[in-house]
Amino acid sequence: MSVKAEQILALLDNIAPFALAEEWDNVGLLAGSRETEVETVLCALDLTEKVLDEALEIGAQMIVTHHPILFRARRNLCADDAEGRLLVRLAGSGLAMAAMHTNFDNAHPGVNDALAAALGMQSVEGATHGMCVGELPEMTLDKLTSLVSGRLGGCVRAYGEKRKVVHRIAVLGGAGEDFASDARALGADAYITGETAYHKALSAVDEGLCVLEAGHAATENPGVDALCKALQNAANDVQYNICVRRSAQGLFL
Repeated sequence: MSVKAEQILALLDNIAPFALAEEWDNVGLLAGSRETEVETVLCALDLTEKVLDEALEIGAQMIVTHHPILFRARRNLCADDAEGRLLVRLAGSGLAMAAMHTNFDNAHPGVNDALAAALGMQSVEGATHGMCVGELPEMTLDKLTSLVSGRLGGCVRAYGEKRKVVHRIAVLGGAGEDFASDARALGADAYITGETAYHKALSAVDEGLCVLEAGHAATENPGVDALCKALQNAANDVQYNICVRRSAQGLFL
């Protein structure tokens, strides 16, 4: 049975409706044709030269990323800079390319449910902005920092008293610095996000909330694995004969 990019987009919309995306975002089909026949889909956090190379090497016809291309307006498609060269290559490749960004951030299950699972959190509940809140065994902030680093990889910057005992945890992958107050309102002792401004983290600590900055890519990477599995399962359910593969390209930590 021939499967077209349009049908893959419909599956993605069921996983995390494109309507959930923020107004400023750029999601859905961003390059290529809806009529492209698809046998192999490559999922990645970002579209990079290496990801495009990988897609071509494995014979993929479609790429699905978390972060979108053309996130900021361009005035040309000249190959005079890194983004321009990548876009020209993508257009010439004939591949279809779609992004699942803030729609997947805001969905439940979505990016943050996958992050909570990667950290071993229990009794997880979804909240606004895609945030998840749940529980871990009681431990000090210092031990929580080690746990997060071990589970996600990379360096974790912690704000708060390292001997403070924490138990209820809120997570929001990526750039979540503006939502620390939401985490506190949900009764969290600690808030794990991808990146935060120094003074915003200090303000949160003043309000009694520990903050862990665990890296933008590291906190969203589990979501790409979850998206890959969800898309393959959705395709299997409707008997689409496609293969969904996770990019082998490493993280930018």
